[in-house]
Amino acid sequence: MGEDLLHDPLFWLFAEQRPVATMAQMALRHLLDPQALHQVFQTHAQRQREATVPFAALTQMLASVVLSQEPSVNAAIKKYSQELGASHQAVYGKLQRVETSTARGLVQYSYERLVAVQQALGPRGRQDLAGYATRLLDGNHLAATEHRLKETRGSTAAPLPGKTLVVYSPRRDAIVDSFPIEDGHAQERSALDAVLETVQARQLWVADRNFCTVKFLYGIAAARAAFIIRQHGQLVGRPLGKPRRVGQTETGVVYEQKFRLPPYDGRALVIRRVIVQLRQPTRDGDHQIALLTNLPRQHADAVAVSEQYRHRWRIEVVMQRLTESLRCEIRPLCYPQAALFGFALALVMYNVLAILRAAIDAAHGRGTSQTLSHYYLALEIAQATDGMLVALAASRWAGGEAGSSEALAQQLVRIAAGMDLGYYAKSTRGPKKPKPKPQHVRHNVHVSTKKVLDQRRK
Repeated sequence: MGEDLLHDPLFWLFAEQRPVATMAQMALRHLLDPQALHQVFQTHAQRQREATVPFAALTQMLASVVLSQEPSVNAAIKKYSQELGASHQAVYGKLQRVETSTARGLVQYSYERLVAVQQALGPRGRQDLAGYATRLLDGNHLAATEHRLKETRGSTAAPLPGKTLVVYSPRRDAIVDSFPIEDGHAQERSALDAVLETVQARQLWVADRNFCTVKFLYGIAAARAAFIIRQHGQLVGRPLGKPRRVGQTETGVVYEQKFRLPPYDGRALVIRRVIVQLRQPTRDGDHQIALLTNLPRQHADAVAVSEQYRHRWRIEVVMQRLTESLRCEIRPLCYPQAALFGFALALVMYNVLAILRAAIDAAHGRGTSQTLSHYYLALEIAQATDGMLVALAASRWAGGEAGSSEALAQQLVRIAAGMDLGYYAKSTRGPKKPKPKPQHVRHNVHVSTKKVLDQRRK
């Protein structure tokens, strides 16, 4: 940011009254640096060119929709018409042709910048198994879009714009990578070859049974990485010996046995099979789950393996936050590349919020941000940003893009230290009570609320 802005009392008034929106604008300026975005486009775009619409302006425009700062893409195009410098039709055409490689590159770039800022904010609590960098893998199916394509208008069938595999880092509480899939009917496994290309030594990949393929398991092991993946029913290996009881967890009793995977590409692999006999069945009615892992026993016993897998729910929480706090699925964007670009921007915005949470932890103590509601954080960003940029023109924020991560971290902590955390706290409630079955009275289709309350008082 410009030095004059940091000395403006109006800026610090916003920082005091709307700290989340102020910090978010600072982090956005740092991540959505036009020069860096231009470099991302140049590196990852294969056929598309920036002849008419700058990629940085297109990204900033759609980010305002994802953050609910603008109610629609059309409204955002009007708002950013000067930066876009093209007609509505040209902008929509540009959105429809954003390549998935570019969308993925944008997510990777945001994670690199996030790591730099988090490192400047100080050490973080360890969320990984000792000696490993945990990567949680899951898929997200984009919801049906509007029937805007001519071919879909005469059918009630839901138009599916695609899906994305997401890689999440528990330690950074951030999105590391994404793998967009344009075909809405394609299997999530179709992107596993691309995932394997990113696997590095000393990583621990945790995933559900949908990703349990022989090729994927052998590929992770070949990269000298580790995996904990729930066994799929179609993967039939050879148990070596009977399961032996090892211990128990909150969810059930844990057993372990050696397990020989089916041979692949002339190779054979003996791993560990961890079986958890559940006290309560899963929502699918399963009374036990089997986990496959190549982790050495001295690094993690069977109980630790089952606990690592149980924490896989964190990536499902991320998906829920994307849906509830951010507009990750923009229904008018019916073209797959446009819809997947919008979802990729939602992943980038999640990383922006991760920077804010790290700053709050640095100012108020580790774990503090976990008590805050993502909904209220995103709500303030959506409601306060427009007024803030009217009072403090966008031109005055110039310089924040190319500023150092250390300078940004210092200012974020300064603002976060003055936050009223109670305003953003999660709302807690007691356990849900069983819902009574409603009674249908044939000749009584309405009821007077006043009479019901009068009867309660009696």
